Amino acid sequence: MSRARVLPPVDQLLRWRNAGMTQQQMADLINDNNRALLGDDFTPVTRSAISVALSRAHKADKRPSYPQEIPWSPIAREHQKDHLLTMLRTWARINRGDPTVPELARRRFENFRDRLEQDGQVVDYGATEGFHLVPRRRGIDHGLIRKPGD
Repeated sequence: MSRARVLPPVDQLLRWRNAGMTQQQMADLINDNNRALLGDDFTPVTRSAISVALSRAHKADKRPSYPQEIPWSPIAREHQKDHLLTMLRTWARINRGDPTVPELARRRFENFRDRLEQDGQVVDYGATEGFHLVPRRRGIDHGLIRKPGD
């Protein structure tokens, strides 16, 4: 006997994505619906399951890359959710005129940028130590980051 379908069809996932939902929001909605239908007797859907379903259907979004603002590659998996990386991604999106950057994220970034400037620091990255702040070097460090090899 086959298992009950846990995920909605890919076209529904695509409609939700086009409406601006994140993969986590989709998983939460599916879990809420399943809980309402089945009580607590269901296997929860994860954000990763949504990602896999879209990838298998060849409908996954390519993750944007920001080589000017985030020039380090590869970034270790354990550093992917680092606060400093989040600030750099926000910076990159603002630089590209992304209208979907939430106002709260913009304000957090502006506070972060102002604090870096005030403290004379830039963001650096190392595979073992992760993201960290280092003193800005006059004439060498420009913007918010220390470029690899500088």
